[in-house]
Amino acid sequence: MILPFLLIAVVFWLLILRPQQKRRQQEVQMQSTLQPGVEVLTKAGFYGTVVEVRENEVELEISPGSRIRMLKIGIGDVVTPGQGTPDDTPVEDRPDFPGGSGGPKN
Repeated sequence: MILPFLLIAVVFWLLILRPQQKRRQQEVQMQSTLQPGVEVLTKAGFYGTVVEVRENEVELEISPGSRIRMLKIGIGDVVTPGQGTPDDTPVEDRPDFPGGSGGPKN
């Protein structure tokens, strides 16, 4: 009678809790290795370069001369070179699109 409940608890742990713990450990490790000069993406969607790292917070330069101070837990990801933002140009406006001039049509 108790076997189905035990099985449900094990499946719940394997599918939900364990992956969540791994993601949290990776996030904490990434936040603890931040250093000046690294480009990051905040959880709010801002790209910035780390200028200064303190105990629980970082100072980011989000544009030339504009700096913000935020908690380390607000850093979502470290941006690696080449990762950048994807090209959101519509396919038909790209120069390599077959049958098109590569520019806007009138």
